[in-house]
Amino acid sequence: MKRLPVILGLGGCMTLVALCLVICVSGSAEAQGWRFPIGLTGVTGYGDVVDLYEENLEADGYTTEAGWNVPVGISFNPYYEFGSGFRIGTGFGPMSYLMTSGTSDDVYFFDVPVNANIGFTFFPDASVAPYVRAGVMYHLAAGDYVEDVSPGFFAGAGIEFMRNRKVALGLEVAFDTSEIEFQKHYPNSSRITMEEIKPYEVMISIFAAF
Repeated sequence: MKRLPVILGLGGCMTLVALCLVICVSGSAEAQGWRFPIGLTGVTGYGDVVDLYEENLEADGYTTEAGWNVPVGISFNPYYEFGSGFRIGTGFGPMSYLMTSGTSDDVYFFDVPVNANIGFTFFPDASVAPYVRAGVMYHLAAGDYVEDVSPGFFAGAGIEFMRNRKVALGLEVAFDTSEIEFQKHYPNSSRITMEEIKPYEVMISIFAAF
């Protein structure tokens, strides 16, 4: 039997680095126009990756037992905001990691999505300010069934509260069209086809911005 404990979230080292960066720069963020949102992001589409891995393993003759599968992880989206409200930024996460155990040929899947984006904050001097951003998303993905990765369009809209304080809070909904191409196996057959999955098609985030 192959077991599929599934973990979705930033690794401990990456989280520590991000938090240290936020702590080091948050004191001067307001003067320089930098803001550092970090928070939790839930995604749709990742369950399709888990299902494909389970189906492939069962097609190869294994009995699978799903483990922890929580499609929520930590994301970090620093950006620089100009006085006009125009902003330019990047983003990392949430990282996902799927692993199996039970045989010597354990399969895995690893993914770190990164993006570059530009956007606009409406009413940047107000305590409550909506914003939009858009750019390109790419998944740094690897795994036994991963064949190819295609970058895609990324767009999000959100709102930040308490921007006049040292730590603001925010909500965001974003969409990602980038795809990962996987092998798909079939029972009692050597046939293999390709299947494209959008692992983070919709992302909903809550965050604190320093």
